[in-house]
Amino acid sequence: MQSDPQQQNQPEQPPLVSPWPPAAPGLQPWPAAPNMVPPTWFPAPPSTAFPSGMGMGPFPPYSGPAPLPASPAPHPTLQQPWWLPLAITFFIVASLASCGLTAFLAFQQASQSLSQGLSQSVSPATLETAHRTLVQNYYTAIQQQEYQLAYADLASDATVKGQHLDLNGYLRLAHTQDQRFGKVSDFSIIEQDPYHFTVTVWRDQAIYEVNLTFATQTLLTSDGISSVDGI
Repeated sequence: MQSDPQQQNQPEQPPLVSPWPPAAPGLQPWPAAPNMVPPTWFPAPPSTAFPSGMGMGPFPPYSGPAPLPASPAPHPTLQQPWWLPLAITFFIVASLASCGLTAFLAFQQASQSLSQGLSQSVSPATLETAHRTLVQNYYTAIQQQEYQLAYADLASDATVKGQHLDLNGYLRLAHTQDQRFGKVSDFSIIEQDPYHFTVTVWRDQAIYEVNLTFATQTLLTSDGISSVDGI
């Protein structure tokens, strides 16, 4: 057998030296383990002693998870009675009507008090002059057959021969009087008191008297003849 010339030329390696000291002759690093045989039986576990009457009995059968606690019942809501809105509405309407009536009565009473105060503050002589002038103007308009001007001298609630006449009704009555007795040719005024006057009327075919009255509770500035019993 031939050797490899390269192996022959390689130098020999020195032997490896162990860092551990050599073991003493006859001694082992540890004793050999004896042959162990596993046991074939085990001792019974110790019994737990319970007091008398408290021994462990059989467990009850499983009946599933415990039920969840019931949620509290909702509080009952009070239903509003059907008549409550009607009652509230009636109360509001009645209150407004009462306030309106109270205000109207107070205004009417204040107006009457003011009217009486002004009437009392006007002297009888002033009333006599004002009323006589109005009667004079009224019959002057009738004599000139200007019946619309005569109608304007009457109060808004005046009566003519006991009737409340509008302008058309007054014109018909005046024209009927002219056709029956002729137009007014003259008149004279007699004062009974500051609120009552008597006028003697001369027409072509008749002479008669007409009584005129003024309301005693009417303001002087808006005064008018309240009633006449003829034209």
